[in-house]
Amino acid sequence: MRDVLVIYYSYTGNSEKIAMYVSDKLDADILKLEPVIPFSSDYDEVVEEWQNNNIKKDVSIKKVDIDLAKYKKIVLITCTWWYGISPIMKRFLKDYDLSGKDILVAASNAGWIGHCFEDYRLLLPNSNIKGELDLLFSSSSDERDKLLISYSDIDSWLEKLM
Repeated sequence: MRDVLVIYYSYTGNSEKIAMYVSDKLDADILKLEPVIPFSSDYDEVVEEWQNNNIKKDVSIKKVDIDLAKYKKIVLITCTWWYGISPIMKRFLKDYDLSGKDILVAASNAGWIGHCFEDYRLLLPNSNIKGELDLLFSSSSDERDKLLISYSDIDSWLEKLM
């Protein structure tokens, strides 16, 4: 299904794991979003810098080298950052036009989805959002990569794109 593109950003690897699953399931192309200057691998440093999600604070992302016009269907997956979508996904959605596309949106989190779906709707006013998915992972420090929803839930979400 090469008219589908999975676009994702992942800080811990959880969103990437789901993006890879979705790409394989749909036989879709995949695009990993990356900051120009990588975030610290020290979670506490990232928290200190981004916790208040200062609306004036921005991040630069690496140039997207893919023709978005050739895709009719898009799956967006990002991690939740302090109750919203990641600054990487925000920057992408501000810089690139997905108007007229059928889109599925998802946000990985450990129990604090916040306003992620409102963020997506705000940044995709001319797109057809066909489904949202709360990718809930464990909040237990020794099980942070444990998905708490089933893959059949993900599959059902994907069917909304067809």
